[in-house]
Amino acid sequence: MTDGPTPPHDPRQGFTAPTPPESEGEGRREVLEGRVIPSRPLPYQAGPPAAGAPPAPRIPDGAAPQAPAQPDPYGPGAQAWPPAGAQQPDPARQQPQQPAQGDPGAPQAPAWAPPTSGLGAGGAPPSFPQQSQGPAAGPGAFPQTPQSNAPDWGALAAQREAAAKRRKLFMVGGGALAAVAVAGIVAAAVVASNKSDGKPKAGPTTTAPSQPLPPEPSFSSVAPPPPKNPLDYISTAKKDTAPVSAETLFPGKLMTIAGRTYTRTAGTQTTTCAAAATDGLATALPQNHCRQVIRATYVLGGSAVTVGVAVFDDKAPALKAKATPRFLLPLNGGGVSAFCHNVSCWTTSNAVGRYAYFTISGPKNGTTATSADTASKQAGTDASNFAFERIVQRGKDAAARDTAAGN
Repeated sequence: MTDGPTPPHDPRQGFTAPTPPESEGEGRREVLEGRVIPSRPLPYQAGPPAAGAPPAPRIPDGAAPQAPAQPDPYGPGAQAWPPAGAQQPDPARQQPQQPAQGDPGAPQAPAWAPPTSGLGAGGAPPSFPQQSQGPAAGPGAFPQTPQSNAPDWGALAAQREAAAKRRKLFMVGGGALAAVAVAGIVAAAVVASNKSDGKPKAGPTTTAPSQPLPPEPSFSSVAPPPPKNPLDYISTAKKDTAPVSAETLFPGKLMTIAGRTYTRTAGTQTTTCAAAATDGLATALPQNHCRQVIRATYVLGGSAVTVGVAVFDDKAPALKAKATPRFLLPLNGGGVSAFCHNVSCWTTSNAVGRYAYFTISGPKNGTTATSADTASKQAGTDASNFAFERIVQRGKDAAARDTAAGN
């Protein structure tokens, strides 16, 4: 705040403000039209003014100090400011200092006048070289903020990215050139190796092994024949040439089927086929040219069974005899009395190859076989299966002999 009205300010005239010296030899500053013009350094004089100096003007109480009148820089005879060759004032000292406002009743310091020594002709201030910093701030304006020296990070990033792209292009181009160079070298080597001077060249020499190598296995292109079928050998007398007897069809004294063991009590063989049968079978066997009938009797517990095999020349007559199941004649002997004579008994008839086989079973004491007599029925089934296995085994043996002979 001020104690009185402030006189108007003429921007063309400027004003001067007393500035106490900070150190010896620093000098004073003058502000004209917003520019800070340093003056030549003068020593600060303390104490009363020198003799012969004009007295300082009195400032009335309550009035603001008036700046001494300065020549109009824009008037007639004005010189260019700052003069050519003058030094640019320090930017840090551009802000003018205002005169301190004290107590109106206190004595006021005399107004400071610019020195005349060292000025140019006609009292003009010395000229200093101008610098391209733009116009300085006028009285009462804020000081300008000096420009920042921070680097432009966006420009630096763009330069770095461009350099990375150039390095990448250089590496790709260098790799391609290296590949082309290698390919050219290889092609030149191949062409050079294929050149011939027209003279025969010795081929590579090989050394024979010290020991002869084993011969390589050879495989026949002819597929092996399929295995022979045993039924082919038991279906005709021309291939089934092995002897047929009670000992070859029913060997041994025991017959074991599915864990059940029967004991043989009697066995017989006859070429009079009708004598080994009764009823319709006794007529059918001779009519189909039966060659012989082989019979055997087995017992197990209270049951007895007789099994008989009729032999023919081929398969067809055997099938005809099979269709006439009545009846095979039971074979007695070995402690077994007549059984299945004039009583009901279990019977079976089958054929395989050139053989027809039959069974008759019942109680060995000669009584009638009932439906509750399952043991006698099972004895007939077991004897029939045993005859089938023995006949098929003949075919297997004949096929094995034929294969061993290379036929």
